[in-house]
Amino acid sequence: MDNTTNQRQMHIKHLTDFNLKYTLESGQSFRWNRVDDAYFGVVESQILKIRQKGDTLIINSSTDKPISTSHLHHYLDLQRELASILAAVNVDAYIDRAINRFWGMRLLNQELWETIASFILSQNNNMKRIRRIIQSLSERFGQQLAFEGYVDYTFPMPQTLADAGIDAIYACGTGYRASYLWNAACKVSNGELKLDALKRMDYAEAKHELMKLEGIGEKVADCICLFSLGHQTALPVDVWIKRIFEKIYLRKRAKPREIQEFAKSYFGEFVGYAQQYLFHYAQSQPNWADAEHLALCCNKK
Repeated sequence: MDNTTNQRQMHIKHLTDFNLKYTLESGQSFRWNRVDDAYFGVVESQILKIRQKGDTLIINSSTDKPISTSHLHHYLDLQRELASILAAVNVDAYIDRAINRFWGMRLLNQELWETIASFILSQNNNMKRIRRIIQSLSERFGQQLAFEGYVDYTFPMPQTLADAGIDAIYACGTGYRASYLWNAACKVSNGELKLDALKRMDYAEAKHELMKLEGIGEKVADCICLFSLGHQTALPVDVWIKRIFEKIYLRKRAKPREIQEFAKSYFGEFVGYAQQYLFHYAQSQPNWADAEHLALCCNKK
């Protein structure tokens, strides 16, 4: 993989096993928007415009500061051997179909505070509304950015939301989640929850620490561990994952803990990648649980 860069543009060349569309449109992140053949999003307080042309990514930045190559590689998970990971979880004909349909989808490693806040807001919510709430918060409490006619906002800092108070956060459409978000912002801004320390913890420690926060249960903690902290053994059991495992694999009603135990035993250490492919496949296929699909998971590889 080669890189060329200037202050406002970077090319990442000779990519293997990477698909930008599948990665950014698979429900991991709430802040990327497609405009024609490019994706615009705010990363590290700058607007990035990313396009994929074959095996090359073209990244343009809204600022004059150099784009960090290492940060982009980490953010897009380009440093991992995806083919090896997918080979490890490709254990039956069902997930084989999902993997082949969305080959190149990777798990993002997103900014930690924004991920904590976003998945607090995701509870009992749908993608469209989550995006709208995050946009409202960013417009009110973030800093405006503009690039090539595209306007967006930085995600508000913890101290800003702590100072704003619950009522101001509630006014952005957060509903009952306002108190959870405010509490998390206070804990981060006063140092009770140390983000740098969280990044150094193993999966079990990080999940335990996150669940000390009001309003963060197992599912939200696992989302943060998977989509920001890089713990690929994390398995968020949301409504979709519960439905997938109950209908396709277990063929019965099951509690989240039972699903987690089965999935981790069945798919192994990269179960986080397995769930993302299953999740995106089911969301994109109306017939994901028909008789043909049900027969597939019986065909072990």
